[in-house]
Amino acid sequence: MFVTETPPRTEAADSASATPADVAAQTAPNGLKASRVAPAPAASTKPASRPRRVLFMDDDARRVEVFLQRCPEAVWVKSADTCIVRLSECWDEVHLDHDLGGEQFVDTSRDDCGMAVVRWLCAKPRPHHISTRFFIHSYNLAAASLMVECLLRNGYTAEFRPFGFDLVDLLSFEDISPALALRAARARRLRSWRVRLRVFMHRLKRFFRLIPGDRL
Repeated sequence: MFVTETPPRTEAADSASATPADVAAQTAPNGLKASRVAPAPAASTKPASRPRRVLFMDDDARRVEVFLQRCPEAVWVKSADTCIVRLSECWDEVHLDHDLGGEQFVDTSRDDCGMAVVRWLCAKPRPHHISTRFFIHSYNLAAASLMVECLLRNGYTAEFRPFGFDLVDLLSFEDISPALALRAARARRLRSWRVRLRVFMHRLKRFFRLIPGDRL
């Protein structure tokens, strides 16, 4: 019967199989055993936040100057056709005027006004603008209201803010607290529901006017 014995380990063999950490532990001063050094944490690879993408459509040089001073990274266009071309891209905010070309109180059926841009947006779903915020800053109240109504009815986030009103809030891109952001979101939803309620009441009144016979 053969018996296989494990030969005793020699100091040379132990030294050959020892890791650098074991060697450091054995050679620690004052006879103290050195602890293993933990590996350095990996550097953070979190990507930097991208700048906000803002599209601004207006033909008034004074408005453009004011806006670009507060938001120099914004892209400025002054015609509906150019704006529609740029809307094929993704934007965080889109600011639209209605009356272009130096004219005032332009008919909404024309193809060279802000309503033409809204018609293009509402012609079919635009999934890349589902989170885009639209601001209508025209002083043409009737046209601006129609633009906001059409955008809201087609699922967009839209607000009517005449240029110059709440300008600091409108053009503020600083980080805000979560509580303030929540209050702002609730206020936007409340304003959108108010617009929808006014539209519903207006249509209800028109409906009753069309009923033959006794009228309310």
